[in-house]
Amino acid sequence: MKHVGLLFGSFNPVHIGHLALANYILEYEKPEEIWFVVTPLNPFKTSRDLLDEKVRLDILTRAIQLEPRFKASDFEFALPRPSYTIDTLDQLSSQHPDHHFSVIMGADNLLAIDKWKEAQRLLESHPLLVYPRPGFDLDQAQKHANIQIIQAPVFDLSSTMIREALQAGKNIRYLLPHGVYDYIRDNKLYPSV
Repeated sequence: MKHVGLLFGSFNPVHIGHLALANYILEYEKPEEIWFVVTPLNPFKTSRDLLDEKVRLDILTRAIQLEPRFKASDFEFALPRPSYTIDTLDQLSSQHPDHHFSVIMGADNLLAIDKWKEAQRLLESHPLLVYPRPGFDLDQAQKHANIQIIQAPVFDLSSTMIREALQAGKNIRYLLPHGVYDYIRDNKLYPSV
């Protein structure tokens, strides 16, 4: 069975923290591939500043093109909205019975896992690879055999900060994967860029 790590996100936009984390997991943990699953609508987030999902997928595809073990996935585009991780996992497992899926999540998400749809079933059926996030104490997190805390580098970087910097006209070329800043600027995806 192929072991695939699933990194869910809005990727609005994808930034170097996403890629560095995925790179670390490929080299130091069990997954053989990382699938970046673009979430059209997260049940816990507002869609106010959200770029169209196809644009986010296009940016992500450009950002990961040099790493064959990375895959940009539009799998959730065809599922009901908002997207729930357990529903996506059920569908993926059904369509890929030869794959073993782990969910990659930040400490912030683990600490709020009890708010997720069918959280207990998610914990029982799929390993969670949990990376540290600044300001979130994993000592307070639920313990479970399927929860693995990984010692990935900590990046205090978010897509919100990236959007705010772009909208303020900042040149943050090196906080984004190669070519992404130019693509965003050339296509005027965020005002003021």
